[in-house]
Amino acid sequence: MKPSFSRTLGVAAASALLLAGSAAWAHSHGDAHGASHGGAHGAMESAAGLPASATVSARDCWIRQLPAPTPSGGFLVVHNGGDQPAVLKGVSSPDYGMVMLHQTTEENGLSKMSMVHEVSIPAGQDLDLRPGSYHIMLEQPRDGLKIGDRVRVDFALGNGEGFAATCEVKPAKAMSH
Repeated sequence: MKPSFSRTLGVAAASALLLAGSAAWAHSHGDAHGASHGGAHGAMESAAGLPASATVSARDCWIRQLPAPTPSGGFLVVHNGGDQPAVLKGVSSPDYGMVMLHQTTEENGLSKMSMVHEVSIPAGQDLDLRPGSYHIMLEQPRDGLKIGDRVRVDFALGNGEGFAATCEVKPAKAMSH
């Protein structure tokens, strides 16, 4: 079992790397078969094995690629167009060996990242997964993954439905879509 990101680097260091996207990392660490699944934005077919959600969709998805073994951060906007709250319960990607939902919080003046098992999205609202808040933590990228690639990320909802997003891989210094 691999050590967790926060245990390997320490919470403060991990937060700083993920949130700031250290350009030093990008410069000091230098698509064989790319995964293109449509445009960079918007919802796609359902997540693997789940019926497609008619009310929940994603847009503006991007991934801040950091050099391995440092996890990368994924950011997007999830829209719940339904009249009931939706619960985001899981996330996966064929391009990463491990994908988790995370939240960054402030505690005693320090940023802290922790895994979350679900996130509620109010009816008719957006959930903005962004640096310094809720986000996706992606580890163990496939060989050959590079800046500019587009990767599929699948999401599972509490009601048994799913949705997918296509995310553009961006450099460590990227701050938004």
